[in-house]
Amino acid sequence: MSIPTAVLGASGYSGAELLRLLADHPEIDVQVVTAETQADQNIGDLYAHIAYYADLPMRRIEDSQEDIAACGLVFSGLPHGESMRVLPQIEGGVVVDLSGDFRLDDQVVYERWYGREHSAGEYMEDWTYGLPELFRDDIRESDRIASPGCYPTAAVLAIAPLIASDTVQGVVVVDAVSGTSGAGRTPKPNLHFAHVAENFGAYRIAHHQHTPEIEYAVALATDRDVQVSFTAHLAPMVRGIHATVSAQLRDGVDAATVHAAVEDAYADEEFVVVQAVPPSTKQVRGSNLAVLHVVVDERVGRVIVAGVIDNLVKGAAGQAIQNANIALGFDEGLGLPVEGVYP
Repeated sequence: MSIPTAVLGASGYSGAELLRLLADHPEIDVQVVTAETQADQNIGDLYAHIAYYADLPMRRIEDSQEDIAACGLVFSGLPHGESMRVLPQIEGGVVVDLSGDFRLDDQVVYERWYGREHSAGEYMEDWTYGLPELFRDDIRESDRIASPGCYPTAAVLAIAPLIASDTVQGVVVVDAVSGTSGAGRTPKPNLHFAHVAENFGAYRIAHHQHTPEIEYAVALATDRDVQVSFTAHLAPMVRGIHATVSAQLRDGVDAATVHAAVEDAYADEEFVVVQAVPPSTKQVRGSNLAVLHVVVDERVGRVIVAGVIDNLVKGAAGQAIQNANIALGFDEGLGLPVEGVYP
């Protein structure tokens, strides 16, 4: 029997991607969708490509509380700052949050990097950080799961094996590029076509809120502290994250050791591929895959890992479903694509 499910914030890109993927999930039945600014419209009025849920009406959260409470699974695609207000009121069931409100366990760190007060700081430690490849056992025992951000997903998957194997030292440098959908559906001047097309640039240099998330997740996975220098860039594409991670090798570590550390870490993973050639974002477009490529630059003694994901799938909706599958005892890959869409 399918699990009654609610998708909060269904009008955003992540919410829409959740509905697209959940339409093919045999064990999940979406019964409630909310959208504050698009309330009283049907899903099909906003997103014509979601035919399966086209007639499902979008409602306000305040008008849907009883129906949400009756659901055994809740996905939250609410904006940063809204999740902390709404989700502590939900009792029972499994809740998977796609925002950044509960990814960290330190209220002070959150407020410093996000620049806003956390109104539910007392609940932060109740949430499990939901990167399945690193925290699967914790997710299996949890009913409150904070899905990682898109940049941290790509970066942490690349960094964690290097730190766990003690093959690198010093500050880890992450240069990452995102498509425009990572900024959300709300129109912004810097996302206008005339600005984005044929343009490329960095933003929030040394101040991006995903920096502490990357450091926190790596430390949580490896029990080793790490400092990360993270720079985000916006590229003229809709979907995709490309992260280039580099770090200084420890003395005496050779290329074979580094390659083995990364390949062994993900040898049994369905959604992480370590390949011999550099990946590109179109390779994973529409899929729940993360693809990594490892190179050791012996001339300068550094390791470089290039990683790609689709920011809306493995970086958001797909990973949220992967987390829900684990928490509910389903096959982890149920309803999730491994083939990309090309061209």
